[in-house]
Amino acid sequence: MSRSDQWSEHEQGSKDRRLLPVALLGWSASFLAHVVFSMVMSEGAHMGLAPVVVVVLVPVLAFTGLVSSRLRGPGGAMLMIRHNGAMVCVAAMLACFSTALTYDLMQWNDVSSVLARRGTTRVTVRLHVTAPAVASDRRSNDCQVDAILQSVTENHVVRASAGRIRVYADQPDCAMLQQDGVYQLDGMLMPANYGGMPIWLTDAGDVHRIRAPNVTFRLVGVMQRAFFVQTGRLSDQGKVLVPGLTLGILGQDYVPMEDQPDESGIDATYAGRLEDDFRRSGILHLMAVSGGHLAVVAALVRTICAFFVIPRRITATLTALAYIALSCCMFPSDSVSRALLMGLAGAICLFLGRRGQALSTLCWTTLGVLLAKPYMSRSFGFALSCAAVLGIVLFADRITDWLKVILPQFVAQAAGMTIAAQLFTLPLQVLIEPELPVFSIPANLVVSPVVGFATLTGLASLALSWILPDIGFALAWLSGCGTAIMEVVSSHLGSGDHAIVPWTGGIAGALLVLAVESICACTVWLMHRIARHAGTSERGMPGRRLLINPVDRLRMWGERTAVALRSMHWDAGR
Repeated sequence: MSRSDQWSEHEQGSKDRRLLPVALLGWSASFLAHVVFSMVMSEGAHMGLAPVVVVVLVPVLAFTGLVSSRLRGPGGAMLMIRHNGAMVCVAAMLACFSTALTYDLMQWNDVSSVLARRGTTRVTVRLHVTAPAVASDRRSNDCQVDAILQSVTENHVVRASAGRIRVYADQPDCAMLQQDGVYQLDGMLMPANYGGMPIWLTDAGDVHRIRAPNVTFRLVGVMQRAFFVQTGRLSDQGKVLVPGLTLGILGQDYVPMEDQPDESGIDATYAGRLEDDFRRSGILHLMAVSGGHLAVVAALVRTICAFFVIPRRITATLTALAYIALSCCMFPSDSVSRALLMGLAGAICLFLGRRGQALSTLCWTTLGVLLAKPYMSRSFGFALSCAAVLGIVLFADRITDWLKVILPQFVAQAAGMTIAAQLFTLPLQVLIEPELPVFSIPANLVVSPVVGFATLTGLASLALSWILPDIGFALAWLSGCGTAIMEVVSSHLGSGDHAIVPWTGGIAGALLVLAVESICACTVWLMHRIARHAGTSERGMPGRRLLINPVDRLRMWGERTAVALRSMHWDAGR
């Protein structure tokens, strides 16, 4: 039997990691294409795309030629088997690089980008709104919305466009801009100073609705509006945190629609301090919609289907529909897109009667998103979401097994999940802000028992507030009880100078975090090996060698104490 046949016999689908390097290299190629393109075009468009091709394509093609030359030599069949993985990596890099480069070229030559590079230009645009209006991150405007341009009119000349744009507007125009609607408005085009959108349209005005949102998003708008009316009756923390935990938008960032007065009365100073406490304590990620929301809904749907003994395929279909409905109700984000695609993949596996593979699903989802939306390779939200899932899939069970030795099982599971999720997200967080939360793991452990309950009651309030307002308020109040615990935890662990540790920023800081994590992992692994060796049985000796750890010591102390107390009681009675 050949070595390749022996390897295939021991292959385990649940631990198939062959796609992981493919996804990582594809992401790297896409990101590198964006970076090199931006550098070349910022230094001077006259340089053309030759530097991009030289920097990225030449090493890839050289590696491809090297592998091909080896395949033509003796034993080419065996080399083909060994290097299939390398060829797949090369193909993924070329595909992701070419799509990223094509996207950058299209955006660079789009009429909106050309006009924006000339300086602030007054234009009339027609656009399709892709996200609800939220509070503006610029002091000079009231709200902001993300949209896709359809046409740009300058000096009575109408030209087609497909650029991504962020619109900054003021009331009452903010109330008119609704998700999935098509609008025509005036404004000033300019290059973006920050953020994920490449172009800004500032000082928007003269808004005209061309097409109203479809029935689905009109219904979603009614549900969200009724939900915010009920959360506006809660305490200050409930007004801020319940919408954040449920919809992925903090209460102070919500912009009321046309016929809805803003009666929330949220104190901006308090809301800003609360958000800062959540960030410093390391639990701000709870205010972003992710796979946890979909997992809660999927568990509920599957439980109901199991109770009524519904067939597997119908259960999978209902689960997929629940995923889609939930994603439509949430405020759009990159993490929602990742969670939806992975959830649908899991539903398809259930429909086919096959066990899902989280790591392979994550890799396929990443590659698909990078090919369909190349700009995602520069999104911190998408990167953080994928990094958290990757850490959980690879290390959560192993860390939990290590922690079971010294902690109760339910605590070890929660701690293992938290630590695994932060293994790859901490380097990315350092890139965003050069600091590390000290109490992130304890804070997540304390709030983890109430997160699921608060999320489920918040989603129930969203579903019922528009038809049963009183029940919707009661459910929102129950969700606020859970977020109140989060507020207490964040205020105690996230306030003061001791809550964070200053860190080196940039790439150096991220690499330093990875180095520290590697050293800690090696130390834990060595301690685990030593402890396992100490607990092995000895030849010729009864039982096994005593494994000394705090759990065993406490258990033995409790047993001996109970025996001693019983003995003392018997002696006294005698």
